[in-house]
Amino acid sequence: MTSLPAYINASHIKKTIALFIMLMTGLVNASDAQQPDKVIAETTATMLTALKKDRELINQSPRHVHVLANQIIMPHVDVQRMSSWVLGKHWRRATKEQKQLFPAQFRNLILRTYATALSEYTDETINYLPLHTNGNEVSVKTIIERRSGPNIPVAYRMHKTQGEWKVYDISIDGISLLSNYRRSFSSEIRRHGINGLINKLMAKNNTVIKEESKIASN
Repeated sequence: MTSLPAYINASHIKKTIALFIMLMTGLVNASDAQQPDKVIAETTATMLTALKKDRELINQSPRHVHVLANQIIMPHVDVQRMSSWVLGKHWRRATKEQKQLFPAQFRNLILRTYATALSEYTDETINYLPLHTNGNEVSVKTIIERRSGPNIPVAYRMHKTQGEWKVYDISIDGISLLSNYRRSFSSEIRRHGINGLINKLMAKNNTVIKEESKIASN
């Protein structure tokens, strides 16, 4: 199983993404027919069908999950908006080159985390609260009922950009995925600058790719 960069709260991030996958899967059967829900439902149905169809290939080459997630899930994630928000003031000060390099590496981090969560997904019961809309912004609030332990409130945020609904954040029990990344990245930037953060993400992404390629070849 792949790991996240050391300066990120790996346990919380993986838990957050795993619950995000649960939310996506649950929306397949949601009764609300709003367009954002349809985007999630159709994306999830396609992803789960592909996982089932390609299970043998995935067993032979785990990295195939990344390929599927990249093709099916990532087009519905607004990485550019996430990148600008997660860096905050540092994004405004970044050079043109940094604004190209960071989203690419951040996207790889998100993709890798999604793929890891997909392998850990377990079915859960999800209750849906009314949608909260504000123009081109939508908040889908849900309660995940667990078999053991307390229920977990999840807020799933999307916005409409260029005619498409895209994911830009998710909160678990009031804790935002982006806020968690933002704190981690800000600390890294204070020590090593934006280039230091980009280089660290790049090194980690490249290391994981090599590790997965080695596993797949064995």
